[in-house]
Parts: sequence; C-alpha cells; structure tokens
Amino acid sequence: GDLEQARAATLKAIELKPDHADAYMNLGGILKEQGDLEQARAATLKAIELKPNDLKKATAAKLFFSDLHEDFDHINRERESYVNGITEIARTPLEWERIDQSCSTDMFWIAYHNKTDDKKILESLGECLQSACKNKAKDETMPPERISAAGMPRIGICSDFLRNHTIGKLYSGIIRSLKQKGFHLTILRGPDAKTDEASISIDSLADASIRLPQSLAAAREMVRRQELDLLLYPDIGMSPYTYMLALERLAPIQATSWGHPNTTGLNTVDYFISSELIEPADGQTQYTEQLIKIAKLPCVYEHPQIKEISSSRDRFRLPSNHCLIGIPQSLFKFHPDYDDVLEQIISRLPNARYVLIEGQNKPQTDRLKARWVKRAPATLENTIFLPRMSQADYLCLLETVDLLLDPIYFGSGNTFYESMALGTPLVTMPGDYMRGRIVAGGYKQMKLENPPIAENIQDYIELTVRLAEDAELRSQMKQEIKTAAQKHLFNDQEAVDEIIEFIQAAVDEHRKTGGLLPVDWQSSRRRSL
Repeated sequence: GDLEQARAATLKAIELKPDHADAYMNLGGILKEQGDLEQARAATLKAIELKPNDLKKATAAKLFFSDLHEDFDHINRERESYVNGITEIARTPLEWERIDQSCSTDMFWIAYHNKTDDKKILESLGECLQSACKNKAKDETMPPERISAAGMPRIGICSDFLRNHTIGKLYSGIIRSLKQKGFHLTILRGPDAKTDEASISIDSLADASIRLPQSLAAAREMVRRQELDLLLYPDIGMSPYTYMLALERLAPIQATSWGHPNTTGLNTVDYFISSELIEPADGQTQYTEQLIKIAKLPCVYEHPQIKEISSSRDRFRLPSNHCLIGIPQSLFKFHPDYDDVLEQIISRLPNARYVLIEGQNKPQTDRLKARWVKRAPATLENTIFLPRMSQADYLCLLETVDLLLDPIYFGSGNTFYESMALGTPLVTMPGDYMRGRIVAGGYKQMKLENPPIAENIQDYIELTVRLAEDAELRSQMKQEIKTAAQKHLFNDQEAVDEIIEFIQAAVDEHRKTGGLLPVDWQSSRRRSL
C-alpha cells in the first residue's frame, strides 16, 4: 500500500534490468493508482513491447480508460481506442501465453460515459477474453452440468468488497436473511480482498468463507468443488479478479446485480437482479443477462447510526453565510455534460457554494479543476473541495449541507440511503440507464408525494434553485423524507423475500428443465401489484 516506496523500488528494478517487462507492468499499475495516467500508459506499452505475447500486459496496454474526461470527444476517442484494442487482442488468440492471473480491462469505467453501446463493447470484451483464455485452458475441469436434485439450494456469493464498503452495506442484510431461511451459504473472496470488522461479521453469517488463491485455475477448481447451485457475483466490473472468474461457468446458475450497475456482457452470467422501480421500459435491451425486476430496490439496507450526527459548519470550516449545495460523490461521476448544468445553477445562486470531496488522488482532483477552468469557471470559483474523511464525518457533512445534488447519468447509491436517513433533500433527474435512476426509484419506494425528481435538465436546475432559495420548503421536505425513509426504505424484508423467491424459483426451474426462468418471470409481490 505504500505507493511511493513501491514506485522507487520498481524504478530501481528497471534501472538494474532495463528489459524487465514485469517491472514496467507493475510500474504502470502504481502510476495509475497515483493518478499519473499518461506515464502509467507509457509503462504498460513498454511492458507489452518487451513481452508481446503476454495477455495480461496486452489488456493493460490496449484496454485503457481515463478516470475523468476533458469533453465528450475525449470519451469517444478512448472508447474507439478500447474497441480497437479488443479487436487486436482477439485477432491472434493462439499466440497468447497461458494466463493464470487476473487481467486489468478497465471495464469499470464504461458505465460512466453515458453511451448507448456499452452492451456491445462488453460482449466483445467477454468473447475476446473467453477465447484467449480457453485456448490455454484445455486441462481444466469441465464446468458443472447438473444442479442438486433436492434440498435447500447451495448459494455462493463472490465479491472482493463484502466489508465496510457500499457492497457490504447493500448485501449484508441479504446474506443474513438467506442464512435465516436455511440456504447453505459460501462467501468467496479474491486474494487481495481487504479484511475489517464488517467483513468478519459478514463471514460469521455464512456456512463457509473461502479466500481464493491468485491462480485462476486453482480458484475455479476450488469454487467448483463447493458444488454450488447458484453463484451470485454482486458487483462484476468492480474487481478484475471476479470478472476473470465469471468468464467461466463455475455453477449451474450464475447471477449478478447492481453492485456495479451495468451488464457484464458475459454469456456465462444468466441473470441480472434489478428492480421495476429503477429500470427504463427498454431495460432488457441493455443487458446480456436475463433481467429480473423485483418490486422493491434489491437490497436490505440497515438504518445508519445517526444518533451522534449533527450539523456543524465549523467542523468543516464551511462559510456560515452561504447556501451549501453538496455533491459529495466520486469525482469520476462528473460527466463533461454536467459542467454546463452546474454553471447554470451557480449563475442563478450567487450566494451558494458547491461542496465536494477531493478525488482518490491529487491528480484526479487537479484534472477536474483543469477541466472547469475551461468549461465551468464559475463552478470552480464557487466550489469548496474538502479532504477525504471518515464515515462519521461524511454523515455529518450530509447533515450540514442545505441540499444535495445527484449527478446526471450516473447517480447516487449508498449516499442516497445515508442522506435519506438524515432527511437532506437530494435533487435527481432519472437518466436512460438504471445507474442514473436509483434515487428516483428510491423516492418512489418511499411514497413521497412531491419528491425532488426533475423531468429534464431545465427542471433539474429550477428544482435546485427553488430548494436553495426556500429554507422553509427544505425543512418541510427534510421531515417528510426522514419519516418516509424510516417507514419504507430501511430494513425492508419484502425486498429480500422477493430475492429469495427468485433464487428458489431459478433453482427449481433448473431442476425441472435444466434451463432458465421465463423471460417475463415476476415475483408474487410484483404480480400482486
């Protein structure tokens, strides 16, 4: 974790052995973590130049995205380069050396571009890597073909983020309920998954917790030996390791969900668990998987501990005489199109200040600021960047700001739940894809009469201005939100009951026919609605 020492040691290795391809590969990873994207890419290109038949180095060099983009043209250029990279890798699959460790594909960033061809690109990526790996994996055990004949299903849940992380918060309640219902549960974690109090607590809910090895062949065989009926990957796209595992079928039924809100593009993943509340009418067309839409948001989220939380501008050294508009999201959610929206809002609210949290590293923050110098100077001038903070401070910040904005295209997830517990109004505008519709779907579940949901960009601007200027309206909305969230949003057993119903139905269908549920399958609750 000490990137500076790692960088120094790796540069020394290169000095001692200038043709050390692995050292250049490692240097690329270190530089990318530090936010030095240009030098990171140069290092990975040098690695593939020195070892041209290494698939792991090829994916790092050819499948590359920036975390923030200067404009829409920048996004298009990088996506075109990415597609060309897939084509180059797919063109000579027989030449790749055997790969037994995970590859970096940067597929995570695709969901943030707001483009229509995500599914096409991700399907091409999956087919490319499946082909490249399969040619070198003839000695591996064949995937399971039969599901257990009877009894409670054996469920595996594979993620590197089942800890004090958004994924852990979204799924710990589901894991607890599955165990209470009598399912046999196995937690599967990659070799680099972090351990904390939350991960230990989650592991205690399962029948078994397995730390998988670096070797993908050994990991796949270990998973197959569990004889799972259904393997759930909560967040394919968040971890290169779990993505590489999902390239093959390790259980008769494989599913994913909204931990990373985009299709996997993989023909080995059968179902995507989502919700009627957050999917657009044409939702199925955006998924390779069969879309399962339950009636509620697909999680059981515990109410955050907020007894000690109170508003405190002094704590963050925030001005006392300005309206504070919080957008405390990862900076890579700030799509270039959002710049003009923020400019229009701040031009209407000279007494307002945006409150953001610095990026994962200093260069990321600097890149957003540099973009705003050109595209959104008033936004930059009126934005306060706070240092990254603890969970307790983050909740305090959500309570301190006057209102919150949900970024367009890729909106809030975890922050939505936490802000609703505090009642802070969160202005949102549903997008064309599920990842931009979660807040609006949550408001629907909460049954708010007049939620701050905009119909379009202009409405989003007007809603924000209205709430910023009307303290009485904010206060009224805050109480309504807290009451509705307590009643309809947190610890929702109906949601997990629907998920359990789906799991049992999927297993039963496979036991009877060996196939999948009907495309129009609905939970009993959704049918009743």
